[in-house]
Amino acid sequence: MSNSESYNTALCYQDAPPCVCCDSQMTSMDDYCEECQTPAEITQSVSQRRARPHFISVVGPSNAGKTVYLGLLLDMLCGGAKDLKGVPNGAFSIKLQEQVVSALEERRFPEKTPNESDLWKWLHCVVTDSSQRKEKTVDFVAPDFAGEAIATELEQPGTYPAVGHIVQRTSAFLLLCDSAEVRDNGAREDLFAMKLGSYISQQQSLSELGKSRDLTPAIAVVFTKSDTCPEAAADPKRFMANNMPRFLDYCQHNFPRHAVFSASVVGSSALLSNDVGGVARVPFHIQPRGVIEPLHWAIQNS
Repeated sequence: MSNSESYNTALCYQDAPPCVCCDSQMTSMDDYCEECQTPAEITQSVSQRRARPHFISVVGPSNAGKTVYLGLLLDMLCGGAKDLKGVPNGAFSIKLQEQVVSALEERRFPEKTPNESDLWKWLHCVVTDSSQRKEKTVDFVAPDFAGEAIATELEQPGTYPAVGHIVQRTSAFLLLCDSAEVRDNGAREDLFAMKLGSYISQQQSLSELGKSRDLTPAIAVVFTKSDTCPEAAADPKRFMANNMPRFLDYCQHNFPRHAVFSASVVGSSALLSNDVGGVARVPFHIQPRGVIEPLHWAIQNS
């Protein structure tokens, strides 16, 4: 390498922050972290705040409603809701909000998140919690994981390095479960949650840390689409006890800080068929219920 090339390489590394997700050294020329595929813009956004990021991950199986939940959550935070006020940090954080709100206003749900990690949308939002006498401000950082990618990573750890690195750093998880799927196929959803709980324990080496309340992540189980499942909306704790008893027992033994919620983003929806027999659920209007509460609990308990 010539002296000129060495000088240019040194400039690329100068002042380039390490990846916010895996701590790998990045250069000013990188668009993504080579180790975990975290976008450089999220690292730059977090490093400019000079505050320790607060990873709260929204996880769950495919079709649990993670993209819609995250997008509408950010939209509500921007307007302020239930003592929480959020300010998106960077234009990239607004892409997810724009995608979800635009789709719902057109009476359709957004497209599924692609499996490729370099196509996932991220958000970085500075959230202020004013519910206590002393305000608490956190850098809320969350990626919009693809459900299939999470499932693959659970079966073959290391396939999606971004998932593993973020799970290691996450202080609170919002585990989203489709309430109708839980009601109709409870065992499958229950076992998926069990695998995810075991994966979290392994990635954070919880067995080596003991069961100290302060060392384990907070787990909020959120039954989504509760507008289609009155049982989940009425009493989410009993709904979990009846339909996901294995994971409830796992939480009681491994995650001292856990709570159960139900949420929905639309007031009503219906299954409609098209001319060729295809069937799709169509939202009639936006009417969020229970969207903010899980995040508020996660901030206060992590």
